Amino acid sequence: MSNARPLPLLKRNLVLQVIVNNAGYIITGFFADSTIEAQIKNAETNAMSCIRITHHFLNKMLDAGVKGCIGFTSSPSGMIPCPSSVMYGCTKAFLTEFGMSLAGEVYSSGIDVLVVHPSPTTGNSRFYDANKSSKLAAVEFFRKTGGSPNSIASCFLKGFGRTVVFDQGYFSLGAKLGLKLFDVSLLALMIQRVTHFGGDFKKLYKPRKSKQ
Repeated sequence: MSNARPLPLLKRNLVLQVIVNNAGYIITGFFADSTIEAQIKNAETNAMSCIRITHHFLNKMLDAGVKGCIGFTSSPSGMIPCPSSVMYGCTKAFLTEFGMSLAGEVYSSGIDVLVVHPSPTTGNSRFYDANKSSKLAAVEFFRKTGGSPNSIASCFLKGFGRTVVFDQGYFSLGAKLGLKLFDVSLLALMIQRVTHFGGDFKKLYKPRKSKQ
């Protein structure tokens, strides 16, 4: 369990009607090569914080009988296998499932839930800092092709009350197209068999191989 302290905001008696769970970051590299503490901290930020925040303010909305909306910034990475960013992919898959399932529970109470699958973004954030030490080519590609954070805000403004899952940009649409062409089990098998041929894999594996 994380030793993270409760957010001060949760202690206040506030009834908010618009909640957007947007916090998240990525750990690049092999899962086994990072400490378990770092991996759990990543899961706490990307997934558990959303559970706590949503549970708290959703109950406030329901008890007050007010309408509202709850948003989640997920990722197309949650749709497909993500070697070298395992925790990021699985926490984003969780967010999508969590949001889609919650949507049916609260709709009749006048609360809309929206999950956004954005393509890469750039801007004034430290999202890509974790990649600086390893400089993975795949992450650098996404960083260079990223769009403005304003595009994500626009997705929430356009999507609330209209849909449950909003796909934005080339990566999200490309991932969904790939899943239409290949069954997810076949896609997982294909990625398993070819990942070790890639330059990023060889770069990450080199330090461990030298110790053997």
